[in-house]
Amino acid sequence: MGERDLVEADAVRSFAVFAEHLNFTRAATELRISQPSLHVKIAKLAAALGVALYERDGRVLRLTVEGRRVAAFAADSRRRVDDFLADLHDTRPALTVAAGRGALRWVVADALREVLRDGRRLHVVTADRDAAMAAVLSGAADVAVVGFDAPGAGVEVCPVAAYPQVLVVAEGHPLAGRDAVAVSDVDGLDLVLPPADRPHRRALDRALLAAGAAVRVRAEADGWDLLVHFAGLGLGATVVNGCVELPAGLVAVPVEDLPTVRYWAAWRPARRDRVADLVERLAA
Repeated sequence: MGERDLVEADAVRSFAVFAEHLNFTRAATELRISQPSLHVKIAKLAAALGVALYERDGRVLRLTVEGRRVAAFAADSRRRVDDFLADLHDTRPALTVAAGRGALRWVVADALREVLRDGRRLHVVTADRDAAMAAVLSGAADVAVVGFDAPGAGVEVCPVAAYPQVLVVAEGHPLAGRDAVAVSDVDGLDLVLPPADRPHRRALDRALLAAGAAVRVRAEADGWDLLVHFAGLGLGATVVNGCVELPAGLVAVPVEDLPTVRYWAAWRPARRDRVADLVERLAA
């Protein structure tokens, strides 16, 4: 069996499942075949293509660059079959959207609601920026919605939203009545911030350092909902995007010298036609 035969055969479908799990046991279980059979299928595919499809790092399996390309091809092939069958039966296939918890709740919720009202089926995956983009590039998701910098090579993008960053304080706080504040105004405040490895936190740390503002970090929380929840408990002020709905008793004041946070929809060119209606809703 040659290269084209294998690429068009069951080996590609098996590799697509393996690429989702990166675990032979779970992939073989989903495929309802034995692990040795799955090993043989992937080994034959790699030999026919003349590339290594995965590598081991201790006990962890990782796709190679070529493996990621084959996985994306396999995922696209599966989606094309789904699209064909959906067209054949006059139904539209489900779309998979990957985005962060805050983006799903406050940035794209209205657009997703409208798409569902139009009769389109959606599958939603909660993922951080890196995981959402990896899902799109691997073919596991149709569209990713991510914040801050625009995604890079390998995808098409569309801006979907932009929000100012706001300082959230309790009603009655000395800064609550201001039309706007500067980063330097938070000098000496108790703050609730994201964990140190989050992009939002890194950007805030740089801004605080540049402004010479010293703060006391009273709590760390991952997610805007928890940030404002802790602020509402009285642990300290916090900085979130202006789209976040606040609980009673809290006030949002724009931070004039923090950059606007922009959100982007990203998809692979091969999915352009499939995602056009969703992207149109997101952009609107």
